[in-house]
Amino acid sequence: MRLRCVLGLALGISSISFSSVANDFFQIPLAADAREFARLDSKMPAVLSYFSQQTEQELRDFYIQRLGEPTSEQSQYGRQNLYFQVNGRQVRILLSSRDDWRQVDIMLQN
Repeated sequence: MRLRCVLGLALGISSISFSSVANDFFQIPLAADAREFARLDSKMPAVLSYFSQQTEQELRDFYIQRLGEPTSEQSQYGRQNLYFQVNGRQVRILLSSRDDWRQVDIMLQN
């Protein structure tokens, strides 16, 4: 009985932290035409990826309008990395182009 209570408590704490990660993703806006193709939110760092037909500049402006000025940004290999703070977590938004689509990767870190 005692082991069952401890195990239940541990599982409850675990699900709270995982649901917290998933809830933080719901606070990150997605472009109106987002076509999500990957979501890995069961552990940190959590990642959500989608395609959009908006330009990189439109997507960049969209995230700055919604999340404020990035704490930092850099370009590597033709990709834009934007870093924001959302609810005390670092959020990295990676913008890259693939044919007529833009790929947006949102990484939520501790």
